[in-house]
Amino acid sequence: MTTRLLIRGGTIVSFDARTQTPLAGDVLIENGTIAAIAPLIEAADAELIEAEGAVVMPGLVDAHRHLWYETVRGLAMDCSLGALRRDIWGRLAVRFTPLDVHLATRAAIVDALSHGITTVFDWCHIINTPEHGEEAIRAHLELPIRSVFGYGTSMTRKLEELDGLHAGGGQLERMPEAVLRPTTARTSFALALQGPEATSLATTRREIAAARAVGLPVSMHVGIRDAARPRRAIARLLGAGLMGPDLQFVHCCTSSARELRAVADAGARIAVCPMAEMALGIGVPPTGRARAAGLRPALATDAVSSASGDLFDEARLALAGERISSPAGAQESRPSAREALAGITLDAARACWLENLTGSLEVGKRADVVLLRGLDIAAIPGADLHGAIIASAHGANVDTVLVDGEIIKRDGALVGIDRAATAAALAESRARLIAEAGSEAIR
Repeated sequence: MTTRLLIRGGTIVSFDARTQTPLAGDVLIENGTIAAIAPLIEAADAELIEAEGAVVMPGLVDAHRHLWYETVRGLAMDCSLGALRRDIWGRLAVRFTPLDVHLATRAAIVDALSHGITTVFDWCHIINTPEHGEEAIRAHLELPIRSVFGYGTSMTRKLEELDGLHAGGGQLERMPEAVLRPTTARTSFALALQGPEATSLATTRREIAAARAVGLPVSMHVGIRDAARPRRAIARLLGAGLMGPDLQFVHCCTSSARELRAVADAGARIAVCPMAEMALGIGVPPTGRARAAGLRPALATDAVSSASGDLFDEARLALAGERISSPAGAQESRPSAREALAGITLDAARACWLENLTGSLEVGKRADVVLLRGLDIAAIPGADLHGAIIASAHGANVDTVLVDGEIIKRDGALVGIDRAATAAALAESRARLIAEAGSEAIR
């Protein structure tokens, strides 16, 4: 049986490269795929979503987020990287049970969907045991979100490697069968590596080789300002012959222009996390420098311990940061509002190797769609809609969310998801963990 939906009468912001300006019209969805986009579509047998006065745009894509941080939301806003490492990682994260990881991941996915995020790259570095990983993956499979699950290390190993105490060892042998031979259409997998800024190049080489042997892409943190001089992880990977299009680099704040060009030349991906990078002192977000090197950076949330989790905030902050740092009068080098929004849609999908599926509204792509309401400028003919969205849109404007053509949120409320019960279960988990860790873990 064919399932058809018609989104009628909205202002469509497609991010299709062939359509630079918004279009007033309809979107027809058949069996989870965008079948047509036109000023007027006749489809009498389709379920109707009235979009008059609404902005219709691609579902947002968060290309780098540690979902387990939902348990410690806001706790690191006053933290340095050192305090984060000592308190959040060293006292709280090491105490997470598999169930705690499941509850945190589930709550984070519910929050993301409510904010219009239809795809997330979950960089999971709290896999303290294989069961922790299995419980995190279970949360992804239970909920209707498109995801890349980045299978990371245990928090104990992470801390040991940062202290130079870990002897090395692979991660793939810990992975459940579901990661190596995935069967779900919405969830794919990657390896989340510490990388050569936190462990040895030899360990990184072994782990990249193991990932490539089973066809998994790799993501790693690089360019973090936490040492006297930059560690130049990308340059070391380049020198070792390890660069490739299956790599994603996150942050890159201290990465040189040469390193960023090497990323572009290799066809690799980059994700920048403006709010967390600024709040934690990781460094100045390299959005403009990345663009100058030929990259199209994703703009991601990283962790709600020191960020809002609202991708519109990340796009707005990235744009403002680049504008203030642009030379006076250099209009041609200033990023546009449309480019900032692409950083949380199409460019973010590319950073997750999913640009052929999602990130823009195009015929043949999966129907991951968001409707925004409450942006009054949407009704003004000729208005700069990209500018209006970047200036004022936020999660509360997300009225309707579709993933694969399935209605996940409608009229401002999630469908079939008990958000209150999810939050209550997380609150209980959080209270227990903080009690176990002691008050010093939240100072």
